[in-house]
Amino acid sequence: MTIPAKVLPGFSASLWMQSSATPTPLTTANLSVWTAQVATIVGTTANGTGASGVQLPVEAIPAFGSDDAVANFAVAGSRQSDKIPVQSAPTSMSITAAWNPSDAALLQIRADSANGTVDRTFVVAAVEGTNTVAYAFNGRVSNFQIDAQPNAEAKCNFTVQPRGNQYGWSNN
Repeated sequence: MTIPAKVLPGFSASLWMQSSATPTPLTTANLSVWTAQVATIVGTTANGTGASGVQLPVEAIPAFGSDDAVANFAVAGSRQSDKIPVQSAPTSMSITAAWNPSDAALLQIRADSANGTVDRTFVVAAVEGTNTVAYAFNGRVSNFQIDAQPNAEAKCNFTVQPRGNQYGWSNN
């Protein structure tokens, strides 16, 4: 499956997930459907909020999939470079976020990791202006750890393990 016919020369990236405690992941076919499927997680407008999704407050979007193209994007105000996968299944995503014990998304991630069997749909949304390209995949969370050093901001680390061949591209 190839990326939609949209080029986003300078984009910001964000990570979203289904918000339900007991989610029903999108089917493999629906991971490539923007309207009424992926858009319900990330929202119908650029940087919007979907009816059944919540944004994860991650520090950076890690590399995912195999690399065929290069793009520049900004995350939390800092300019970064990364590569966009276009034809391969996703790889595990090791993620760091500022730990906030009252953040509903992080608490859900921690609960999913403790359970070990919860499948949910995650979406990496690349946004430039009013354009969104979404990379959706089904995955499970593992290895949730809190690093609460007394002399630094508390962080949490976790890994999203994608399910085999369950991914898709879509755009608005």
